[in-house]
Amino acid sequence: MTPKSFLTLLVLTITITAAAFWVTISSDSGTGIRGDGRILFPDLATQVNDVRRIKITRASGTSTLVATTTKDGKVNWALKELYNYPAPLVSVRAVAAGMASIAVIEAKTNRAAKYLKIRVEDPAKHTGKKNSHASRIELFNAKDEKISDLIVGLEKPTLSGTGQLFVRKPGDDRAWLARGKVFIPEKREGWVNQMIVEVDLPRVRETILTIPGEKPLRIFKKAENDQDFTLEGMAKTRELKELFGAEDIARAIQNLAFVEVRPQSELKFDFSQAPRTRYVTYDGLIIENWAATAGKKHWVTFRARANPNPEKGDKVDAAKRDKEILKINTVTKGWAYTINPFETKNLLKTMKSMTQPKPGSTPASTPATGPAKK
Repeated sequence: MTPKSFLTLLVLTITITAAAFWVTISSDSGTGIRGDGRILFPDLATQVNDVRRIKITRASGTSTLVATTTKDGKVNWALKELYNYPAPLVSVRAVAAGMASIAVIEAKTNRAAKYLKIRVEDPAKHTGKKNSHASRIELFNAKDEKISDLIVGLEKPTLSGTGQLFVRKPGDDRAWLARGKVFIPEKREGWVNQMIVEVDLPRVRETILTIPGEKPLRIFKKAENDQDFTLEGMAKTRELKELFGAEDIARAIQNLAFVEVRPQSELKFDFSQAPRTRYVTYDGLIIENWAATAGKKHWVTFRARANPNPEKGDKVDAAKRDKEILKINTVTKGWAYTINPFETKNLLKTMKSMTQPKPGSTPASTPATGPAKK
């Protein structure tokens, strides 16, 4: 069988399987009663901008998006259960607009025993149960009045791209197949932007790791158009353990996202004495982070600032640089993050940990450790 024939057969098999699944769902929970395409919440379209609180209840827990208004009238959103970490407006709009556009297509089951199959069970009654995947979404206005309430269930893929899903109003036995789509991330952190900092690797001139008790580690490029980074001070009798061991340190801030987040004040660490990494770019930017340890977790804080002593030939656009600094510091100020293990390891590398003796070298070539000379 040729690869093309195999792919065709695979697509056909998936299509038939999916069709069979939805036929089973329909036969198990259908009523034959067609919906009239009516919008489930007809008044919500005019109230979307009035939404000030969104509560999402799942068996795994509750997520609450809360709005606050600044003195100049700007509305900011935050995720209450994640220490009020800022939530992007796009997440909020996706939920509110999605709820406002849901239109019923066909009446489905009114039997509670069938709810789990189409995921319209009451998640509050299934707390902690892994077989529950329903999401109850409640929208509230500035007066904390509930303006819509719906249990959103299994999505049904369609060729048109408009999307279909099973829904049920709390307190109503009847479930419906509806047209529409509502954004609901699997994990709580999905409601926020987990990206901490984004600096493309070609922009990085050098990275300096300073760990108490160790000699500072400097990774640098000899010229801006160089592809490789050099590890300063590596003995001729040693070599990198990993081919990209030096580059990976500089690459850490290219697309760095967090795993967990906490207010820095709650951790009560003295980050000034923690291992520090400093990234210097060719366009006048310095990004620094400090990593403190609590148990088995490493918490990292970040700060961006202008390079007070740019190199001759650096192409510094002060306005663009300052805008980037403001963006980074607005996101990171006051917060501490855990990041993935690979990037954590890169922030804690030492000369000894990232190099090894070359074949045939003597043990005497092992680099010395100790405080850096002042």
